[in-house]
Amino acid sequence: MKKFLVLLFCCLFNLNVFAMPVKDIKVNGNERIHEDMILSLIVLDKGKDIDDKELNAIVNKLYKSGFFKDVSIDNNDGIISINVEENPVINQVAFEGNSQVKEDDLKKELKTRSRAVFVPADIKKDVDAIKTMYKRLGFFKASVDAKVIKNDDNRYDVVFEILEGDKAYIKNIQFVGNKSFSATQLKDVIMSKEYAWWKLLEMFDTYDEDRIMYDTELLRNYYVGQGFLDFQILSFNSKMDLFEKNFFITFKIDEGIRYKIGNVSIESEIPDLDIKSLEKEILLFKNQWFDQGLANKSITALSNKMGQDGFAFVNIEVIKKPNPETGVVDVIFYIKNSSKAFINKVEIKNNTRTYENVIRRNLAFDEQDIFNVNDLKQSEQKLMGLGYFDTVQFIPKPVMGTPDKVDIDVNVKEKSTGELSLGAGWSSINKGFFEFGITEANFMGKGQVLSFTSTFSGRQNNFSLSFVEPYLWDRDLLGGIDAYYNQYKYESTYGYDINSLGLAFKLGWNYTDKLSQSFRISGKNEQMTNISSDLPDSLKQGIGDYNIFKVGQSLYFKDQIVDYVNDTTNGYALSLSTEYAGFGGDKYFVKNDASVKQSFSFWDNEWMFGILVEAGEIHALNNTVLSRSDRYLLGGDNLRGFDYGGIGARNSKNPLYSYGGNWVVNGTFQLNFPIGIPKKYKVSGYVFYDWGRLGSPEIYDDPNIMYSNKFRTSVGYGILWNSPLGVINLSWAKALTYEDYDDLQRFRFSIGSSF
Repeated sequence: MKKFLVLLFCCLFNLNVFAMPVKDIKVNGNERIHEDMILSLIVLDKGKDIDDKELNAIVNKLYKSGFFKDVSIDNNDGIISINVEENPVINQVAFEGNSQVKEDDLKKELKTRSRAVFVPADIKKDVDAIKTMYKRLGFFKASVDAKVIKNDDNRYDVVFEILEGDKAYIKNIQFVGNKSFSATQLKDVIMSKEYAWWKLLEMFDTYDEDRIMYDTELLRNYYVGQGFLDFQILSFNSKMDLFEKNFFITFKIDEGIRYKIGNVSIESEIPDLDIKSLEKEILLFKNQWFDQGLANKSITALSNKMGQDGFAFVNIEVIKKPNPETGVVDVIFYIKNSSKAFINKVEIKNNTRTYENVIRRNLAFDEQDIFNVNDLKQSEQKLMGLGYFDTVQFIPKPVMGTPDKVDIDVNVKEKSTGELSLGAGWSSINKGFFEFGITEANFMGKGQVLSFTSTFSGRQNNFSLSFVEPYLWDRDLLGGIDAYYNQYKYESTYGYDINSLGLAFKLGWNYTDKLSQSFRISGKNEQMTNISSDLPDSLKQGIGDYNIFKVGQSLYFKDQIVDYVNDTTNGYALSLSTEYAGFGGDKYFVKNDASVKQSFSFWDNEWMFGILVEAGEIHALNNTVLSRSDRYLLGGDNLRGFDYGGIGARNSKNPLYSYGGNWVVNGTFQLNFPIGIPKKYKVSGYVFYDWGRLGSPEIYDDPNIMYSNKFRTSVGYGILWNSPLGVINLSWAKALTYEDYDDLQRFRFSIGSSF
């Protein structure tokens, strides 16, 4: 009896899982989706055995594809019939009434898309998403309605009809309970801003509830950061005016008491750590108001100090112990356990164009070196100084199972290194002029520099071509070649034209990271043509057809740190160059130049004060008569308020052109500062004071020579805008001390663009 029951159970079981070979496959009910596509979604071949379990799996798979509303399968003696009912599909999505928001921006927010499955629930969600988007842009009364149009072949068109309404601006922001800081100060803290018609670039003057919530956190962080550790936001509310166009926002706050710093100490889990040396890095002192910003800077300083000693991953926590009764808070910098580390592997990432070896040769560290945070900072400065990257980020990562080793990811974000520069201006000599230049600072991703510049005007045409290889012969040597042709058409004002064609080679190297030197050898042919018959004798000095061969060197010392976010610099740079002309040429002279530049940044590195002093001297040898092209010119970029070559000796019969001078000294004091426009627009202002003095050209034998060796000075202001078209520089200057025959220039304009 037991054997019979077991046999019966097995027979019944086998009936459910009985498999038979597939003889044929038929697809029924499909209208848009081709049969081949349906079969590609499943694994079902003729001649293959298949059972009910596998058929159920096929049904589930077709359901999950999202193409079908209903699926069933019939198995008639091996003939498989797949019966489907297709889901409706969206044919197209359109928008009406959206004048303030682009269609592409709206589509990014939607789940409803062309050729996707028609899902009514998604359309409802998309309506809400569009409303939310408009509210964030200040269109608080915007309404959205979805219109669904059914077409043939089970397709639908979806049209979102939008009534945008008027923009709702923030008219007024008030604070209640603020005693320590004025409303003006607190308005600078929060992101939301009050609307004003003249704030053309302001983006946060419309009402956005999410942004208001973020503002409450900004206020909290600001107060706590200033020592108000018990600060609370009691409430905030927003009200619209009667016309429902403007919002009035009120923050009600409780400042609490402000804490002064009591004891400041360092505690560490790391054995034998020199805490005494670390205490010098702390910027919080007893009896000062507690400042979270200084606490954070102290953590950074402590981390950097420990990073110099090889601690790659330092975890420092600020423990605050406030006493409300005394208004004093004790501060503990608690250093958690860590260990020194060696660099295991360095990986360069995101350099799609720049060769990896170009990046690696500018790193101050290598694999197997001991980890040092200063090396990372130095490497960041060098890489950013190349001009190839928008950002450079060094990310140390622990090596699993090896606590004394660290991997470093060097993440770079490349930027356009080609620059198209355009300049235009006006001068009494050249009249209107146009400047054009094109430079590729990372040619073929190898770090090479290729550039072409030119100037066109009624009085001059200049062309130059330059190529620089910063790593010649795979060594730390800079090699370069320059070729140029200059044509000056001065016959009508100066008495003759000047044409020069030249070629130069240069080689440079680094002694240290701060000290470098370069060597240059050059030759040129210079011709003075179209000489006027009534030219004064003094203007004829140096006129001729010359071959000039020169050799020179430049020594450069730089100790600077650049803040690439604020575009400011701290530090100084010195240069000294010497040039000798001779070697069988037609002119012999020695020329010496020097410059000193010092920069100071302050107020969160957003302001910068710079000092520049330059000096030069040329001395003729072997009875050489110097021409104007050999001498120094002063004016233009090196003395604003005066045109290029605008000061110096002139001939009273022809006063439009300077003879130049055999020596020069000049300088500038300049203050760069933000002008209230959000930092992301990269607009800054500056004021300056320029001064200079140009020496005599030593041609006093002509009684018509006008010359004064007194200092010339000027003051002015300008605007720098790193616009999408390039860096736009507008400056206005006024000469303070000058001679009547000097050539003045009040306005200068230039523009450059990247590609």
